[in-house]
Amino acid sequence: MTDELWLDGNRVAGGGRDLASAGKHLIAERSGPGAELAAMSGGRPWGNDEIGQAFEKNYRPIEQQVLLAWEKLGLYVEGLGEAVVETVREATETDHQAGAQVERTYRNRS
Repeated sequence: MTDELWLDGNRVAGGGRDLASAGKHLIAERSGPGAELAAMSGGRPWGNDEIGQAFEKNYRPIEQQVLLAWEKLGLYVEGLGEAVVETVREATETDHQAGAQVERTYRNRS
């Protein structure tokens, strides 16, 4: 087992960008096909008879929960990807600053 952690910053940041892009895609799908589904169900294609009313009563809250979860998931995944990219940037910057500090401190000691 090693005590060191090696980070391929470019690879991790690329994964973060891909993750953020996936989140944007989820949001776009919610705004496209998800909105289309909500609009289609607004016409109550199952009818307005007793069975249709019972279906509506159970369907509508679930539909709203699914559409809201869909949107929140997209925003979460996008934010997670952006956080990965920012974390890599900050870690790399910190590493460079620490390296520069070590070099300045020990420059004249050799």
